[in-house]
Amino acid sequence: MSNDAIIKEIEALDAKRQQALLDGDIDTVAGLLAPSLRYTHSSAASDDRDAYLESLRSKYRYQAFKDLGRTFQVHGDTVLVFGDTRIDVHVNGTPKVVMARYLAVWVRQGGQWKFAAWQSTPIPA
Repeated sequence: MSNDAIIKEIEALDAKRQQALLDGDIDTVAGLLAPSLRYTHSSAASDDRDAYLESLRSKYRYQAFKDLGRTFQVHGDTVLVFGDTRIDVHVNGTPKVVMARYLAVWVRQGGQWKFAAWQSTPIPA
């Protein structure tokens, strides 16, 4: 499979992940996550897979995502996604806008791409 085809597949999976977050469809999100997921929020809080899924159930309600540009690096069964984003989210019921620069990591496991890591840093206003 060419790198362009892999990138298109990752873009489609990430769109599915974002839509599931907007819909509150935690089962779909869970199906996209690697068992070893490490999700580091822009606040520097860090969750493993189980803690992240629990926070989606109890704490976070995503309202919108806006892609502000991203690039991809394909390294065999690993894809690094470098980007900037605007995320509108309610955290414990309080609206918040997060402007962040991030690294997302997708890995191919058992023939399927899985979301394995997220690391974001706030972009100053």
